[in-house]
Amino acid sequence: MRALTLWQPWATLMAEGHKKNETRSWPTNVRGPVAIHSAKKPFKEVRSLIDPRSIEAISNLVYPYTLDKLPTGYVLGAGNLKDCKRIDEEFLETLDPTERLLGDYTLGRYAWLFEDVKHFKIPILAKGLQGFWNWEVPDGIEVIL
Repeated sequence: MRALTLWQPWATLMAEGHKKNETRSWPTNVRGPVAIHSAKKPFKEVRSLIDPRSIEAISNLVYPYTLDKLPTGYVLGAGNLKDCKRIDEEFLETLDPTERLLGDYTLGRYAWLFEDVKHFKIPILAKGLQGFWNWEVPDGIEVIL
């Protein structure tokens, strides 16, 4: 199965279904099932990249967890990557205010639209990579999307 590594807190937000779109500077033609992996990078190294106005909203969404305690180095869930849209004014109008806080929606970037995201009850330890990578689903684990 293809997998995508995200920094925390975005990996948890995506895996739990709070975040519907992954924003990137590059488009993708990938479609279908994608595992959501949390990078090893600790939140303290990512915090400065997050708009301070977003921190409270993100904290509320991941509660009862704290941002500093989110799991890193695990596959947290999987979802269907359904589409990739270039971010323009028209696309921005379709987003709810919370979703806008959970990504970099700078004009000209790309939003990868996920659906049918399933959060795993028990995270699965895995070493991630940049970009898309192949994740071997462990024996005994069934991923149904």
